[in-house]
Amino acid sequence: MFKIIRNSIYILMVLIGVIAMYTLLNAGNPEGLLRPFFPDPQSDVYIAIFSSAIVFVLGFFVFFFRDHEGFQQLVEINGDRIRKLRKKNKSDEEIADSILQAIGIHKGYRYNMAKKKLMIYLAEYR
Repeated sequence: MFKIIRNSIYILMVLIGVIAMYTLLNAGNPEGLLRPFFPDPQSDVYIAIFSSAIVFVLGFFVFFFRDHEGFQQLVEINGDRIRKLRKKNKSDEEIADSILQAIGIHKGYRYNMAKKKLMIYLAEYR
């Protein structure tokens, strides 16, 4: 499901990015392709700004879906280990610590963010 949405967002980013690039490079051109739809040359600047902002926002969605898939795969790959640790009555926090240490992520900001996200996916994993 997430792959379909992510690929759709990629396609939207490319299409809107082409529009942004075209309007930035041809702003004010009296023979531009957008002139029949938007006769005022000043609208090229607004279209460029608006389309660039949309591409920027879509980039965040791509990052979210990629991040989501990565943590989901990490939990699925370590499924056997997670089950064994849960049988030993380990908490999700202890399991997250052991997984992060195994993949070489140690203390710091990156560690704290990864641990929080991993604990969310561990809570959903049964």
